[in-house]
Amino acid sequence: MKKTLLLSFNLLIAVAVACQPMRQLPEVQMLKPGDEIEGMMITTGAAKTPPLWAFCSPALENDGVVSVDCRVPPLSRLAIGHTFGLADSALQTLDWSTLSWELDLDGHLLDLEAFGIYDYVMPDLAPHPSPIREVFRQFKAWDVVLTNPKPGMHTLHGVARAETDTYGWVVNFNIEGPLEP
Repeated sequence: MKKTLLLSFNLLIAVAVACQPMRQLPEVQMLKPGDEIEGMMITTGAAKTPPLWAFCSPALENDGVVSVDCRVPPLSRLAIGHTFGLADSALQTLDWSTLSWELDLDGHLLDLEAFGIYDYVMPDLAPHPSPIREVFRQFKAWDVVLTNPKPGMHTLHGVARAETDTYGWVVNFNIEGPLEP
C-alpha cells in the first residue's frame, strides 16, 4: 500500500510539473544608439570624438587576447569602438561583414550593426626601409561613442571571430573625476 501511495504521489508531482508553463530564459537586451547605461548614453559620431585608445598604455597580448589599461581625463564624449592593439592589423585586412562581433561595456552587450562602421586615417611608419618614413593607413572602427562618461573604472570587452581565428581585447579604463578647485 505504501509503495502504491508513494508511486501515485510521485506520478501526481510529475504530472503537475509537466503541466507548468515552461519558463523562458530572459532575452539578452542589446544596446542601440540612444540607450543609456547608468546615466551614460551610447551613440554614434566617433569621427568627431576623441578615441579611447589615445589615453591608453601600450597593449599586451596574452593567449590571443589584447589587454589595455587607460586613464581618461573628464570628457563629454569618448569613442570606444576601436579594435585595440595587435588585433588592428589582422582585423583591418579582413572583410568585416564575414566576422562575428561582440562588444560589451561594463557587461552590457552592444548591437554593433545598429551603430555602423566608420573609416579613419592614421599616420604610421613605413614597414621597410624607405626614403618615405611615414605613410598613412586606412582603418575601420565601430561608430560607438560614450557620452557623459561617469568617473570610475569601466571595462570594454571585444571579440571578433573569423572562420578559424578569434581576436579578443579587454580594455580597462578609468575615467578620472573632475579637477578639484
